[in-house]
Amino acid sequence: MNLFSNNPDFYPTPTHVIEKMMMSEDFIGKTVLEPSAGSGNIVRWLKQNGAREVVACENDPHCRKLLAGQCSLIADDFLTVTPDMVSHVDYIVMNPPFSRGADHILHAWEIAPAGCTVIALCNTSNLRNEYYNTKHLKLSETVQLNGSSEDLGSVFDRAERRTNVKVSLVKLYKQGSGDNEFDGYFFSAVDEDTASCKDGLVSYNFVRDIVGRYVQAVKLFDGVMLAAKQINEAADFFDYTTVIDEKTGEEKQVKNTYDNLPVTFGAILCKNDEDVRGDNGTKITHEQYKKYLQKHYWKIIFKKLHMEKYATAQLRENINKFIEQQTHIPFTMANIYRVLEIVVKTNSQRMLKALEEAFNTICSLSAENSTAGEKWKTNANYMVNKRFICNWITTVGTWYGKMEVREWSSYNDNATKINDVCKALCYMTGRNWEEIGTLGEYVRKNEPEWGKWFEWGFFRCRGYKKGTMHFEFLDDDVWFKFNYEVSKLKGWSLPKKTQTERKPRTKKQTTTEVTLF
Repeated sequence: MNLFSNNPDFYPTPTHVIEKMMMSEDFIGKTVLEPSAGSGNIVRWLKQNGAREVVACENDPHCRKLLAGQCSLIADDFLTVTPDMVSHVDYIVMNPPFSRGADHILHAWEIAPAGCTVIALCNTSNLRNEYYNTKHLKLSETVQLNGSSEDLGSVFDRAERRTNVKVSLVKLYKQGSGDNEFDGYFFSAVDEDTASCKDGLVSYNFVRDIVGRYVQAVKLFDGVMLAAKQINEAADFFDYTTVIDEKTGEEKQVKNTYDNLPVTFGAILCKNDEDVRGDNGTKITHEQYKKYLQKHYWKIIFKKLHMEKYATAQLRENINKFIEQQTHIPFTMANIYRVLEIVVKTNSQRMLKALEEAFNTICSLSAENSTAGEKWKTNANYMVNKRFICNWITTVGTWYGKMEVREWSSYNDNATKINDVCKALCYMTGRNWEEIGTLGEYVRKNEPEWGKWFEWGFFRCRGYKKGTMHFEFLDDDVWFKFNYEVSKLKGWSLPKKTQTERKPRTKKQTTTEVTLF
């Protein structure tokens, strides 16, 4: 028996792809439907990771024999499954036939019960509408409104059965509708007691309040939009003229429209502080309103957590991407606490990454900033010097030639990088970033003189009119610990001695050596 030759759509899902599909999902005690079970790779993974029950569909008779005892088969052809057959499932997880991926994912979305999550692989071309395929267009719209997609690339190029087809991961979240739309959005009394003290993240009252506002606003949206439509229709005057159809010779009524109404009612979509009329090319649907509101509230939650407190520019980009992904998840109290738990568990990992970015930043600004000189990129045995230099930091201000920091330069971001270095050091030492503030804020407030030392954050600083600024660590322990922590991340060994200053330029200057080990 050769499953590959007898079934051209049979591509067993590799373990690393399954793990990518299931990332951050909780299957413990859940009921899962696998619509294209094949030889059972996904079924076995689900059972091994806590799924209470797995039900499946599979039309290949040989594969059905392999699935015996692993799961319950409810149908041969998944496209014949009806909503009543899967009303009890929590997840639908699938690697559907590449030739009919859009059909299978759309059917899964149609029959999925409220509260169900659909996780599916598909040919990336199914989401691009390159040929204006109706099914592909509908799938793309469904994903945009109800979930997210991620391009995984050619993940089957080294699989049990290989193909270079580019694959995307789709996740869809089925929310309730009508009177049941907001079932499960609030905790039970028992859950509230648990959540109110969970990890000390944000107060339970804050989470309940923000979810309550979201639910109330969405409930009112449909009524307001209906009233707006009725007002616009009532105020809009038009009449009809009788004309003769040139082709048929029959009379017909043609609507006469007059000037547009001076005032119309409807949703207004705010973008970049500019109001865009909801009825002027940007129609706001019920689902779109929910999505915009969720994104707004997730940003508030992250600000409440001070998520960007020590975030570097790269980390802020990752955080924004993370927030964007959360807008597809139902905005329930349980989901909010679940996301916050993930954020806390990964906080240390993000901040260690910030330290490494800070190290690379200092070295990249000038080869002279590290003990490895020009070959710093390939030399694993080096440190950031205690004193380092950055260019394109300062500029001569228009007000009496005072020092300014190039914070808004479109072609240079060295000032932002230096602020990021300070944020990383705040994480390492436990200092409060808000008490330090940016380099630009300090310079504007204190107006330091050109060529004279001043203290900001962890450094002595000295700015020059040519644009460079010298920085020196104020604390040897902070300087050493910074280099030590990064060396551990990179797997390097630090030298036993290093020069904190370059060779003396005058007879009065001396070279200082610090023993590290």
